[in-house]
Amino acid sequence: MTVYIFNLLVNYFPCGVDNAQAYRAGMLDAICGSVRYVYTKLPTARELNYYERIGIPINEMICAHQYFTDNHSLRAGGRVDVKLEKLRGSLHYTDIRYENDRINLLKNSRIIASIALCGEHKEYFHRILYFKEAKLIRTEVYTDGLLYAEYYMTAVSEGRPYAKLTRRTFFNRNGSVAYDQIFDENKEWYLFPDGRCCTKSEFLAEFVKKLNLTEKNVVLLDRFSQFDFVQPLFRFGNRARFIAVVHSGHYFEKNETPNRLYLNSDYFYLFKYARFVDKIVVSTQEQKKEFMEKQREHGQRVSEIEVIPAGGISRLRYPETGRKPYSLLAVSRLDTDKRVDWIIKAVIKAHRENPEVSLTIYGNGKPAYIQELQCLAIENDAQQYIRFMGYADVTEVYKDYEVFLSSSLLETLGLSVMEAVGSGMAAIGLNVKYGNRLFIHPGENGYLVDADPENVGDGERQIEDMAGKIVEIFRDRERLEVFHRRSYEIAGEFLSSKIQEKWKRLLREGDEYVENLFGDNEGSAL
Repeated sequence: MTVYIFNLLVNYFPCGVDNAQAYRAGMLDAICGSVRYVYTKLPTARELNYYERIGIPINEMICAHQYFTDNHSLRAGGRVDVKLEKLRGSLHYTDIRYENDRINLLKNSRIIASIALCGEHKEYFHRILYFKEAKLIRTEVYTDGLLYAEYYMTAVSEGRPYAKLTRRTFFNRNGSVAYDQIFDENKEWYLFPDGRCCTKSEFLAEFVKKLNLTEKNVVLLDRFSQFDFVQPLFRFGNRARFIAVVHSGHYFEKNETPNRLYLNSDYFYLFKYARFVDKIVVSTQEQKKEFMEKQREHGQRVSEIEVIPAGGISRLRYPETGRKPYSLLAVSRLDTDKRVDWIIKAVIKAHRENPEVSLTIYGNGKPAYIQELQCLAIENDAQQYIRFMGYADVTEVYKDYEVFLSSSLLETLGLSVMEAVGSGMAAIGLNVKYGNRLFIHPGENGYLVDADPENVGDGERQIEDMAGKIVEIFRDRERLEVFHRRSYEIAGEFLSSKIQEKWKRLLREGDEYVENLFGDNEGSAL
């Protein structure tokens, strides 16, 4: 059985869905041994490195665009020394300048080509950019050979020139052209040597056909809304089992999030296509109950729903040298949805009563919002006790802190809260659906702050309450130790081994399905 996961996002900020996919990666490898993570957009080296870094093996990633070539490798493999020698003969460069992540080739003091190096393995490269009179005219992208070339023309937008992508040519291993991708404004076409011309949706349909999905395959849909691959999957996916994984709340109350109201567009489409989906997976029992209620309310057939948390804890983590006293930690995408400004304001208030309190923030997001948060700290002379650490792997960070803070009005599961309690942290968060209520037990391992999404206003009451809870949680050190022990007990129910068993049972239902179709002898060979 091969499991296909749709899809890995390109050109988006890292988010909880990515982390959930990474959590699940190791479990699926152990269960079924054959997993493929699908890009339906062409990934850059940044995306490839990101997904590999968070735990998705690059050899399990596939890209729709490469499926029409005989080169399916995504790992960069061009050797710099070999390429430099070839370019010396073709470009006749006269000077080389080495930078951290690239090598610039110059002729008559002008850069004519720039070789982009592969991170820590600088003996390899993944891209070459070619310039003429300081204008980008072509790029080449390499795996273990030339994968594709991009061609540019100089265009003008708002009075400024820029390099406009007009064509992308994909190659086979022997150097022959596999096909061309043509760009015209917001449209694109795919031209093949035999004369075929496809639109983007037709191209993705052909890709789905090439996967040759059968009853022995499972397709996990991690994203659903308005993606071009969804309809082709249902149309040409044959009899594969489709499992839709719901990563976020599907119904939004007024003011719960500034960007959405009522039914999430992702799940509007899930409701629309529910008849094609064999199972839906949600993270909590509360989420399942609400999802079923909304399906009935919208006149939909109630789906078969499994409760499997979107992540698991590989093991409980304990501090090696003790936790930093009076330390607070926040780990979040820095976005207005997460209300990290509430956390900062609450900590500033709490610091006035307890000057030993400090806050460390991990996460990345929109630059404008990050700047707003940093200015908030500066304006309140809080730089000495509020630190911004950016994006990082925080797996081993939680255990060094005492209390975790969450201010999001919507956390389906809350992977960061789960990781925090798995490292024995006490926690303070908003009393909102769904995950906070699983991980934060008031008076046992932390506190919940009341928050009615329809009446939060500017959050002043929540900020005041959170500040009070911060002061209170540090008031009794012995009680705080009890909170830490209780967090470990709560986290024990979310160990990866237990989550893996849930996935194993769900996927084995597919084996039983195949046995029923073909009989015991053929089914037992899976």
